[in-house]
Amino acid sequence: MAELGPPLGLDGRPLPGDYSVKLESRALASALDDARLTGPVDLVAWSYGALVTLDYALDRPSRVRTLTLIEPPGFWVLESAGELDERSRRERDDMKVLHEQMRGDVTEEQLAEFLRQAGFAAGGTDVRSLPAWSNWVTHRRSLLQGPAVFAHRDDVGRLRSFHRPVLLFKGTGSSHFLHRVIEVLSAHFPDARVVELPGGHAPQLAAMEEFLRLVVDLTSDER
Repeated sequence: MAELGPPLGLDGRPLPGDYSVKLESRALASALDDARLTGPVDLVAWSYGALVTLDYALDRPSRVRTLTLIEPPGFWVLESAGELDERSRRERDDMKVLHEQMRGDVTEEQLAEFLRQAGFAAGGTDVRSLPAWSNWVTHRRSLLQGPAVFAHRDDVGRLRSFHRPVLLFKGTGSSHFLHRVIEVLSAHFPDARVVELPGGHAPQLAAMEEFLRLVVDLTSDER
């Protein structure tokens, strides 16, 4: 995934004024073109990267062989489908307020609150005690891309015309809205399977062996 936001965040540089999910989607298309990957490819993406990859796949279905998404924060999916329930609405609004407070930098307190809201750890767990905390601190400015998540809009009807195998992962204990997004995606994609693994918002890390087995099964030429 050739995302613009995370590298700029690591360098402490501001995002371009026209930054959006669509801009990242076009960057992914350019990266695949530069790599001379002109045939259908197997795409696997997590969280914000999964939101970008979903947009890429819907815009360019002929370039996709299989699609694996891990908990994309697709508020647009719930909004377009009329499935934004009250709890998801509260979680969206709380996360939006948090991102609006991130001005030019992301404090460790804001990072910790984001991790709690996204469901990286069970309730009551001190996220600073988790093994990945120091890595998250290093990448914390990548959260400055957050407003793009809330601004992105699309039509859930486009999901029904995506006739490619789709594997959707949700993590036990992650945010309610993330599970709702997975459920709605599953209901609208013609060929989708949902798998729940432990690990909150990072099931591919907590249950890596099972995750990789399922992805290999999906992408196998013998499928």
